[in-house]
Amino acid sequence: MAPTLVGESFVKASYYNMLEVLRCIFKDNNSTNGDDPKLVIAIDEAYPLNKMSFKGFRPSHIVGRTISCYSHNSCASVWVVFASKTPQAVEFLVPLVIHNSLRVAAAGPFDIPALHLADPLSAISANDVAKFSHIVGFGRPLWKSLAEKCGASDIVNWLPRNYSVLTFALVTQMLSLISKRRWPVTRVYASQRLMIGCGTFTGYPSEPLLSCVAAILLHRAPNSLVNALMVLDSKVEDGMVKIGQRGELASRLLLLLAKDLFVRKNPSSGETMEIDAELIDCQKVSVIDFLEYLFGKTFWLNLADQAKAAFQHAYINFSHWVSMSEFISPPVPDQTDADPLSTRCSAEEWTLRHWHRTSAVQCCHLQPLVDKMIPIYFDDPALGSEDINRVSQMFISDTAGKNCNVQELGYNTRKHDAIQCLSDLPYIALILDFNKDPWLRVTFAESDPDHPETDQCLRIYASESRMSGTTFPFLDEYREIAGHLQQLVSRPTEAQLQRNLQGLVKFGSTARLQNSQWDAQDA
Repeated sequence: MAPTLVGESFVKASYYNMLEVLRCIFKDNNSTNGDDPKLVIAIDEAYPLNKMSFKGFRPSHIVGRTISCYSHNSCASVWVVFASKTPQAVEFLVPLVIHNSLRVAAAGPFDIPALHLADPLSAISANDVAKFSHIVGFGRPLWKSLAEKCGASDIVNWLPRNYSVLTFALVTQMLSLISKRRWPVTRVYASQRLMIGCGTFTGYPSEPLLSCVAAILLHRAPNSLVNALMVLDSKVEDGMVKIGQRGELASRLLLLLAKDLFVRKNPSSGETMEIDAELIDCQKVSVIDFLEYLFGKTFWLNLADQAKAAFQHAYINFSHWVSMSEFISPPVPDQTDADPLSTRCSAEEWTLRHWHRTSAVQCCHLQPLVDKMIPIYFDDPALGSEDINRVSQMFISDTAGKNCNVQELGYNTRKHDAIQCLSDLPYIALILDFNKDPWLRVTFAESDPDHPETDQCLRIYASESRMSGTTFPFLDEYREIAGHLQQLVSRPTEAQLQRNLQGLVKFGSTARLQNSQWDAQDA
């Protein structure tokens, strides 16, 4: 038991006097949860409390003892909230020297207030999700509060100026890059990462406004994008960023760059922006026009008229990627008393929520058939007034480094048990093969027009191993960008690098080249 400190009786007396003065607050029992806070004591910028003083103790220990002192025999719902811009404030690791005042805290998740500022799904039309007033709600609380006072133009202009030195950090969030190294504690806040739980587990939430800032920084000058890709190449070379086993990073970059470059072909003019103005990187883009830009002007010419007509009202709007940790349609839990929140969203709600957040999905590594999903919205009044009945998907499969053939295109179906995105609306199945010579094949209702999958699916097989611009003609205008994409595609995968390393370590164990030619493997 910790020794009694000088002043404990005074703290307790002051605390109970406060409860007596505020008894009108604490006797209110109308709340549904008895643990709901009646009084909140907020300590902002709390991270200096963990710094060791010259007397050999941390102020956080004294604060902890104080809280424990006055609340020990009290059931009053008084909360103490610590706010910090760095993760040091929540480090409860045992130091080398154990001080008498050391307290032990239970680890737990953080409640990120930014999520509570977003519009409810039913509060805004799917046609209005690109508005600044909606997108800013998915960001940090500071942005929302500043937007209400300063206006949209000031925020959109202020963010790129303040985050220009963090371009790669913002690209990390934009492309959902997966780091292979632990982030240094001192760089968590500087890189705009958020603490996910007590300790040093950090990450980037889905913040479309940050992605818009990243896009502004990448495209504001002729060399900005190329310079950022050079930094990305160096991070990959240093082993800091995962590129995936089948070209997952290259395809994320290709598709998002194609969309961002397309919307900037005819940018809107004007320096001012109203609160209800649309952000260019979140605006809806015609599926017909996007596929024509991505694959060339002849894309629709070789298809029947009904193929183009099926996607006449279809749009995409993704501004960034988010990564999944389980199947799109996970197995149903065995337990009957499972948490209701663990129940899977309907396919329509799942897709619509990503549309509202302008996010596209990188599936988990073991997801069958598909690797990515881009939401599609049909702006067609004939489908009714409910947005949830107007959504479909574009499913993408990555095949770089994998033996694949065009016949696999017909196997991709949204009816698979691990996908289960059933709909009466058309959808798209795209295979990106970075392992073969340039070729593009597109089919729609080719086999059996009456088949419920075939007549509703635009199937695209696109192969391009050299990024020459044959399959993706828009790259002809951006040869340096194509070169960096080519480096990502041709780089050995993590599995190949691991096999090479094992071969070098086991030199002489066999007469095979992998266990003999260290100079060839090093090259």
